[in-house]
Amino acid sequence: MVFTNSSGLVDGGFRVLGLGLVALLSACARNTRPEVPLPPRVTLQQATQLVPPDEKDREGWAQDVLAALEAHRLYPSAEAVCSVLAVIEQESGFEPNPAVPGLARIVQERLEAYADKLGPLGPPTIKALLEGKAPGETQTFEQRLKLVKTERDLDRVFRELLEHYETEHPKTYTAAQLASALFKSSRLEDLNPITTAGSMQVSVRFSADLAGGDEQAERRVREELYTRGGGVYYGTARLLGYEAHYDDPIYRFADYNAGFYASRNAAVQAQVSRLTSIKLVQDGDLLAYDKQGEPVDEDSNSLKALLAFRARYAPEDLSERRVRKDALKEKEREFEETDTWEAIKHSYQEVTGEAPTYAQLPTVTIRSPKLSGDRSTAWFAQSVNKRYQRCMGRYTALPK
Repeated sequence: MVFTNSSGLVDGGFRVLGLGLVALLSACARNTRPEVPLPPRVTLQQATQLVPPDEKDREGWAQDVLAALEAHRLYPSAEAVCSVLAVIEQESGFEPNPAVPGLARIVQERLEAYADKLGPLGPPTIKALLEGKAPGETQTFEQRLKLVKTERDLDRVFRELLEHYETEHPKTYTAAQLASALFKSSRLEDLNPITTAGSMQVSVRFSADLAGGDEQAERRVREELYTRGGGVYYGTARLLGYEAHYDDPIYRFADYNAGFYASRNAAVQAQVSRLTSIKLVQDGDLLAYDKQGEPVDEDSNSLKALLAFRARYAPEDLSERRVRKDALKEKEREFEETDTWEAIKHSYQEVTGEAPTYAQLPTVTIRSPKLSGDRSTAWFAQSVNKRYQRCMGRYTALPK
């Protein structure tokens, strides 16, 4: 797939089919970009035909997808359009504000778990929070939570609850926050189970960061995500708005679920594991992260394996400090320009006699209160890819 910025230069994504990885890496090594002819630009009429035929307002969805690509300066190729449509179909079935089966039950279980973590303070604290009412509401928060059907309904109730107690009952709110800290539980804000939202189930944190990163941005974004245009706008940025040299869209679909460059990094983990004989979970994370997505001080198993690789294969060329510094770039394209990356790829080729792969599907288990059971990133990527292939089949069948 080819994405370009406004200047027309290739800006990342899957390259045109037939472009070999070797040629691509050679071009990157020379700090030049391969000249790839752009595929035909998808028109609104064509994009409308790419939306599954049984969906309502096909043209409306097509307009929003093309608008999102334009807003992020991504070239509207069939591959780009079908990638976005495939994720929408997988994540929401083309519903801007999807309903979640058993949502009231999910909320109740989350509140009970939170109360248990607070110990003796838990039940009375939660009871006090839920007995209140937002301005203009006749029902308590507890009554409203029992009636929620969609993500937006639940999201709004939780936000109103927090705003109400922050302003009207600061002592109760502070007590709950203090109890949370004492018992190392979640913050009250973390009670909200809606961490991904909208038609593409994009990360709320990612979307808020894209919009500015402050509290006002998050409030605004949480409303925008439940509109068709907003969900597609933020989801498109998350799916296609970064450069990666994947030769198959399935890896980008896996990244959408597991995190930026998870597929690329899973291949690195597999190669380091083979070189060092250290068994690693190939989840695409070279470092360990906290709930806010920040690296923690404790060394992950993958980082320990990287250091073991350094000691065995590159003790003079790589310092421990360099490896640790390079690993901090694992969520960036620039990781591929580091000494650590180069050493791993070179050693793997030399030791095994095999060309190192650029990407593989990461091994990640998906657990969510929205799912009836555990899934995997591979399952997600393969499911999206099937929808993508059907979309591309519709494009191939269009009159040119």
